[in-house]
This record gives sequence, C-alpha cells and structure tokens, in this order.
Amino acid sequence: MHSSTPVTGPRVQAHDTAGHVLVVHIDRPPVNALSLELMRSLRDLFATLVDNYPNARCVVLTGVGKNFSAGADVKELAERTTEIQMARSVVSRGLFDAVRRCPIPVIAAVNGPAIGAGVVVASCCDIVVASEAATFALPEVLVGVMGGARHMARLVPDKMVRYLALTGRRVDARTLWRFGGIHEITAPDRLMPEVLALAEDIAKNSPTAVALMKEAINLTEDMPLTEGYRVEQLFTTLASSMADSKEASKAFLEKRAPVWSAR
Repeated sequence: MHSSTPVTGPRVQAHDTAGHVLVVHIDRPPVNALSLELMRSLRDLFATLVDNYPNARCVVLTGVGKNFSAGADVKELAERTTEIQMARSVVSRGLFDAVRRCPIPVIAAVNGPAIGAGVVVASCCDIVVASEAATFALPEVLVGVMGGARHMARLVPDKMVRYLALTGRRVDARTLWRFGGIHEITAPDRLMPEVLALAEDIAKNSPTAVALMKEAINLTEDMPLTEGYRVEQLFTTLASSMADSKEASKAFLEKRAPVWSAR
C-alpha cells in the first residue's frame, strides 16, 4: 500500500504485428498504487478486451518501473468513509473478476513488489511469472483493514495465507514458488523475454480451445471432482465439434501447422 499521485493508468501495447499478444502496463508512478480511478480503468479494459482487441490470444500484465503494484492508495484509505469503502469494494471486486473471467489467458509478469490488492490482481491471472526482485504481502492488517486472503489462497496453502494475512510480512518470490503459486522465477532482465515467449506459445494454440479450457477451469474451480470432470467432458465434446478441432487433426496428419478459423 502506498500514497501516490495518479499520472496515467493502464497502457496496452501489441507485442507482435498480428496483435495476438497484448502487454498491459500498470502505469501510475511512483509505485503503481491502485487508486479507485485506476482500478476502474483496469476493470473496464479487461471487461471489454475481447471486443476492443479482437486479434488478441494472450495478455501479459506487468507494472511500469520497479513495482508491479503497491496495492491500495493509502491516501484514499485515510479518507475511508463508508461510501468510499463500499465503492472501492465494488470496483475492486469487479476488477478481480474481470481479470479472472477474461476469455483470453492472462499472464502476470511480476516485475517487483506486489502488495495487497496488487498480489490479488496477480492471483487472478492464469499464470504468474516473477522476477527475483518481486516480493508479496497482504499488509492490510497493519493499517487496520482486511485484505484479499481468499484470493491469496489461489497461490499458497491455508497456513501460508494465514501467516501473510495476520502478520502483514513480505515474502520473496521463491517462497511462493515453493508452494506452486509462481510458475517461474527469472532474473529481472529476463522477465519480459521469458513471459513473452510463453505468451507466444499460448497464442499459437486454437483460440476456441483455449477459451473453452479457461472457462471450464474457472467453472469447475470450486466443484467436487466428479461434477467438475463432468463439466469438463461437456466442454471437450463441444470443442470436438468445432472447426478448429477438425483442423488440428487434419494438420497433424498432413504434418503442417494448423490454420485456426476462430479469433
């Protein structure tokens, strides 16, 4: 959490000429604190991303400068009337949901500290890759409020969630990596090259199959095994009936790269 002055906001950059990989920059110097205005901008960006960037097949979310995001703006927290707190709750919930439900896979490239709401945003992404400079914390208890412990449970087990939420302490990327919350740790100067290569691998796959896979995972996340697998089988049947599935089989037999018909 940090106090800062809003300057720009989220910026979107097409990584490749086809526009299949988009890089979204959280850009609010000095530490990318998540003001109410910035959270609204990010929420709206992810909620409309498919319509505004129809060629996109994978998204990379990262911070500008040395921070991924320092979390909530302390200046706003100091003014926390009931109305402001309710507004923040609604907007932050909308942001986290928009990232998680974005039909396009989202990779968090955590370039530095991801604190409070910042680590929650990362937890809503499909894949998390972190720089050796990254740190993570749920420091809300230090300023008398509650944080995103429920979302943090996507990255680490229950006892680590409790440790972070009750102490407010920071941990390094290797700690989260040990629990499977981070997929890879890189040197700071290798973070974006590694993440962009990963995004390009995802973008090569059938957009239809990838979107269905992500939706199935989201839907079954809190389901019992039997019910969840039944839903996954339904999605598999749906995917098998689509043009991209037939093209994949044909391309394999013809020993060539598939040409996807969908976005």
